[in-house]
Amino acid sequence: MQKVITINLNGNAYQLDESGYGALHTYLEHADAQLGGNPDKAEIIRDLEQSIAEKCLRFLGPGKSVVSTLEVEQILREVGPVDGGTTPSGHAAGQHTPHAGSDATTPPHPRRLYQIREGAMLSGVCNGLAAYFNVDPTIVRVAFVVSAVVEMAVTDDPPWITVMIYVLLVFVVPYAKTSEQRAAAQGASEGIPYKVQEVVERVKAKFGGLHHKAR
Repeated sequence: MQKVITINLNGNAYQLDESGYGALHTYLEHADAQLGGNPDKAEIIRDLEQSIAEKCLRFLGPGKSVVSTLEVEQILREVGPVDGGTTPSGHAAGQHTPHAGSDATTPPHPRRLYQIREGAMLSGVCNGLAAYFNVDPTIVRVAFVVSAVVEMAVTDDPPWITVMIYVLLVFVVPYAKTSEQRAAAQGASEGIPYKVQEVVERVKAKFGGLHHKAR
């Protein structure tokens, strides 16, 4: 008989067997220690837990409510280590492990357009366009406002064209529901396994400028 432990990942409950829980607990403790005083640690850990939770769902379904130790170890190999070495459970990260300087030799993947809910004011269209064109979301929002003002000045009517374009994007552009899809919105391949090192770099790039301004 195997002991089952219920855990909370980003507000959702998951059941792991005891050994799997131990491996995951060790992994997250190691990640927390490796990030140390990184000012973006909370954001990185939150995104990391979200990715692990999404991967747990692959192994759950009707008649199966517990993630096994082997499945937890597979998830941790896919996510990869924070320090680029091996996972705390002792397994090698494998051929997909990111190495320093790999970005210099690997061509960037084409971005995919998604709606991104995180930080969105309405549906996430502006956030998705900003990620696709690699600009600040405020610029996209201002562009929509300017377009509406210009359209009203030219036609003397409400900005129906601008509104219709926005509404069309809301219905046509899919939401980024997984970490892989959010990575694809930034130019990473949607097919590659999620890697915590990639999210560390992404969060640093996103928030690094804010920390410099605050100083």
